[in-house]
Amino acid sequence: TSHTSTHWYFRLIGCGETGPNGECDAGSSEWLFDELTFFQPRPNLLYLREPHMQRGIHCRFGMEGVTIANHFDQSRNAIALLGGERRYILSHPKHCPNLVLYPKGHPSARHSAIDWSKAHEQLDEYPEFADAYSNEVLLQAGDVLYLPTNWFHYIVNLGVNYQCNTRSGTFQESMDTIRRC
Repeated sequence: TSHTSTHWYFRLIGCGETGPNGECDAGSSEWLFDELTFFQPRPNLLYLREPHMQRGIHCRFGMEGVTIANHFDQSRNAIALLGGERRYILSHPKHCPNLVLYPKGHPSARHSAIDWSKAHEQLDEYPEFADAYSNEVLLQAGDVLYLPTNWFHYIVNLGVNYQCNTRSGTFQESMDTIRRC
């Protein structure tokens, strides 16, 4: 007999007043701002440096084994794990040349071309990856991770989990590093 494993991944978005006319992603869920009050854009929040630049709340639910390809986001990111466990592999933007990004203009240009789950098998094709440095963080329910602008992150779901994050503003100092990459 064969065994088929089911993996699912679900995303929910609450965007708030993001556009000049309050436009929002299709299917957004504004009630997230009522339920996750710690993500409401208010001044003097430790993890929301520029509340007026908040880019909504994004919640993700996933099964064990689901991975998110290594990539960077061009804004500050506060990630709250509400249930389960996730492994984050993080790399500073200065390691960009070794992280094997798709070329500019590619639909996945912010992402690594290398499959991090099989990186050791791809070192002949991408030898520069052997010089990449990373840190590993294990998030458990109740943990919050602050991810600075342009930090690379590869994510592995270690079991059924759910997390919500919000982004706000950019840290300009890392923008030149990414542009040169």
